[in-house]
Amino acid sequence: MLSNVLSPDFNYPPEFYEHTEELWKDKGVLQTYERSNEYQLIDCAKYFLDRVSTIKNPNYTPNEQDILRCRVLTSGIFETRFQVDKVNFHMFDVGGQRDERRKWIQCFNDVTAIIFVTACSSYNMVLREDPTQNRLRESLDLFKSIWNNRWLRTISIILFLNKQDLLAEKIKAGKSKLSEYFSEFNKYQTPSDAIMESNDDPEVIRAKYFIRDEFLRISTASGD
Repeated sequence: MLSNVLSPDFNYPPEFYEHTEELWKDKGVLQTYERSNEYQLIDCAKYFLDRVSTIKNPNYTPNEQDILRCRVLTSGIFETRFQVDKVNFHMFDVGGQRDERRKWIQCFNDVTAIIFVTACSSYNMVLREDPTQNRLRESLDLFKSIWNNRWLRTISIILFLNKQDLLAEKIKAGKSKLSEYFSEFNKYQTPSDAIMESNDDPEVIRAKYFIRDEFLRISTASGD
């Protein structure tokens, strides 16, 4: 089966879905999933495993959420051109892994802005290429190096704090406390002007603003 899985007309046999559903109910597998921050597991795994009963249907058609949840490791440089309100955009998507960063210089000529995307939920995870390095700290270090790069001083940097839904899930679960990975969080207070709905979890809001402010500290430290 594995030798044919990449074929465009490949279909998983019914037995595959049956075994997958049974495994996903297994206590040991679920306990292993609860410790997924200790190893490399794609963050959409639970979403699709929860939907196996739907996906196995021969007439299954992916919905918008299914498509948005798909993940492919970016390797190399991908170009996209599109138009919005008669304004032409030319975007480059580059991988964030350490061995991909040396390729970035090819994209910086005549760039108007850099969109820096980081996963808020990565505070308790390690790098694929370096299991000793925390992912969020690596992201902060990388953001700092880009922000302080003298060759990029005239380029706008747009920060996207992604995967806040997964961050909320982790904070609410209480099994991986943010303070265990960032001791600074112990003394952090939610800003008085924080935007918060009546049904929001105060600890989740505090975590979101803490991560935001860690990035803002880098930008304000330079006086810009």
